[in-house]
Amino acid sequence: MGLVIQGGIVFDPSSNWDGEVRDLFIAHGRVVDHLTEVDEAIDARGLAVTPAALELRSPVAGYGQNFLRLWGGLPSPRELGESYALLGYTHIHEPDLTLPTANYVHRELAAIPLMDTSASLTLNLRDFDIFLKNKENLSEVAAAWAYLLEHCGGLTLRVAEPFVRYRQEFYQHRTISLEAVLDILDNILHILDSKISLEATPELLTAGLPSSGRFHLACLGPALVNPEALEKAHRLLAAGVSADMGLLPPAPRSQGSLVPLTIDQDRFAPCDLHGSPDPEAPRRALELALHCRQANLAFSAADLRQTPVSSFPQLFSWLCDHHSRRRFWGEDLAPCSYSLHDWLRSTRSLPAQHLGLPDRGHLRPGARADVSIYDLPTLSWWPQSFNRCRMLLKAGERVVDNYEIVNHTVSKATFYRRTGALPNHIIDGLYAKSSFRPGNLRVHPNPEIHWQKAP
Repeated sequence: MGLVIQGGIVFDPSSNWDGEVRDLFIAHGRVVDHLTEVDEAIDARGLAVTPAALELRSPVAGYGQNFLRLWGGLPSPRELGESYALLGYTHIHEPDLTLPTANYVHRELAAIPLMDTSASLTLNLRDFDIFLKNKENLSEVAAAWAYLLEHCGGLTLRVAEPFVRYRQEFYQHRTISLEAVLDILDNILHILDSKISLEATPELLTAGLPSSGRFHLACLGPALVNPEALEKAHRLLAAGVSADMGLLPPAPRSQGSLVPLTIDQDRFAPCDLHGSPDPEAPRRALELALHCRQANLAFSAADLRQTPVSSFPQLFSWLCDHHSRRRFWGEDLAPCSYSLHDWLRSTRSLPAQHLGLPDRGHLRPGARADVSIYDLPTLSWWPQSFNRCRMLLKAGERVVDNYEIVNHTVSKATFYRRTGALPNHIIDGLYAKSSFRPGNLRVHPNPEIHWQKAP
């Protein structure tokens, strides 16, 4: 089936299209150069045509999120998928898939309609501590991680605790400092020719990062606990380190429940699902995002409990409109604001780049035809027009039309990284642990999930 989007005002930062009037041709779910015959034409004259957005950080399927949903802290999967679609998104990424919870996370993601999904495999370095302490083992560790990434259905690698610590004195000989871990990770990533996402912390910002460009700082906002951390983050972004914002409102919302929601994820520190950031961190996060809008900084919200998808238009207005910042924060925070080009780059181009999806986030020939169309009454007040999507195409199929969901059964897939790695003795050791079940990794045969190898 051939489709043309006619006469749209096209904005695509990665293609350097900044308001060009042009036709987009779509065939077999992808953008093509030209079609001599089409079966359908969409009149987009006077409308803004952009790539669909990708959510780089959507913590909705990790272990413990169902507890939040049970107590009203998160929307239902259906509400979540529809909220993203109405804003112009087609892909969301879960940051916290672990070895024991791989099956669980993928089933949770499969329950979210309309959205393509992916997840980061979050590694617990204590599972590999003995091997990490010997440089001669790093090639085998790299092979083990490559195997686990594919067989857990992960798209990228992530480390939430970039250190190895134990509370028991008996295991003190196995500890590895933050600085040593960063050096070890850099060597492993060189072998894998890959990047890794590190959850930002004040300690990590202070330690600095190797200059290899193989590290992505995830969720900066909550880590900005003092002016020193803010300055360190500025320097890292200025040096070219990729990161995402981790924006937050100025105060946590009411939890609506006194039930404690602290869960043990087999890490050094338990995860507090009701945790609140430093009171000044949200202001610092927004200030950082404004000053570093030209850097390799992608949009993200730190916590969908405090900043649900329905609040994204407000976050966008803070980035793009100084009047909105003054009304809400009482000050401008920075003399600069995001242009439409900056905002599209942070919500389209950069997320696709950080996730390693080269056919997303742009509209050049060969791209998957994920297209968002918005009203554009005036460029002087464009953020208001992008609060809702007039039309959304996913692989050329209409999902939203005239601001409403029109196709609740559009095809969706979970994207994973195909590595071709084979199990080795490190994997055998993991399987031999009495508390670990290899069956948790067998997620591919799941009949509820359509798997798609990342390009």
